[in-house]
Amino acid sequence: MLGLMAEKRRSLLPVVVVYAALGAAAVVAAVAPRIADNSTAENSAAENGAAAPTHRTALPAVAGDHSEDGDDRDGDDQAAARSLRGLWSRNADADGRDDAPVAFYYFHEGDIGLFRYGRIAYNTTNSYHWLVRGDDLELRWNKTGAVSRLHYRIDATGPRPVLIVDSDPKNPDAASSRYTFVPAPDAAARAPDLLDVDNGPVLSANHDTLDRIDNRLWIDLKKYAAGGIGFSLWQLRGQGIDGRGTGWHHVGDFDDWSTEQLTYRSTATSATTGTLEVLFSWRKERATTTWTLRRDGEARVVRLSSDPRDFGAVHDYVDAGPSFAGFGLGR
Repeated sequence: MLGLMAEKRRSLLPVVVVYAALGAAAVVAAVAPRIADNSTAENSAAENGAAAPTHRTALPAVAGDHSEDGDDRDGDDQAAARSLRGLWSRNADADGRDDAPVAFYYFHEGDIGLFRYGRIAYNTTNSYHWLVRGDDLELRWNKTGAVSRLHYRIDATGPRPVLIVDSDPKNPDAASSRYTFVPAPDAAARAPDLLDVDNGPVLSANHDTLDRIDNRLWIDLKKYAAGGIGFSLWQLRGQGIDGRGTGWHHVGDFDDWSTEQLTYRSTATSATTGTLEVLFSWRKERATTTWTLRRDGEARVVRLSSDPRDFGAVHDYVDAGPSFAGFGLGR
């Protein structure tokens, strides 16, 4: 998952939080800063280790459900939670093209979850917390607080396990929805901004200097007076020898955010300035802006003179680390 609290930039301490992996790679991340007034965007990082799904007739409570039942079901509940962890896609046969559809649930240990829908090149992500109660799955959507209670089961008779959900709030026209389990390598094609498909970050050789903006997360975060924290985030992969690279722009908050795929070319014109050319894959929109790098205390800050995702306004972003910092754990 971002910003510059103008008078507090020196105390901004960005941390990358990973909602961990499908046994082999991370699936989603959010970037949360600690601000001088001690307001903290709360997210939890967790290690990999998702178990492969297995079939069972009843799949109760998730790890992290602090039920005080105390009966013999608790062990079954833990096993059921492990069987659900991972990414389950409604479009399991889709490839990695820009316009390929995306609709998946991701269940992580500790009751964290995500639902992403849209297209590979342009999509949105909703976060939730989840519990299993008997054969029912309870989702509490973080943005609205709404609770969805779904009857579900896992069909393990085919080549891949299939999660069958009745009355799916993300597919309301269907009596039941089928989500196929997606192993980590295939999941990378569905969420390339979240999975390091290049098998780990490779830092630019001079990423600490002021003449490169590639292979970084560039973040602007705003704390709202009404509560909550919003962000705009540029995630730029390392560029090639010709200055070209791929990346994504994310905008939203830590409950819901949208993601837009892009390609770019960055050219330095001096030790602290350069030009950024961007092509947004889904809209086929081209944009060009100049950039200027500076240091603000320990922070590294880039200024876009004409931010294509802020209606051409001047916009500052803080360097929050490598573009896949925290990704690709547990290989």
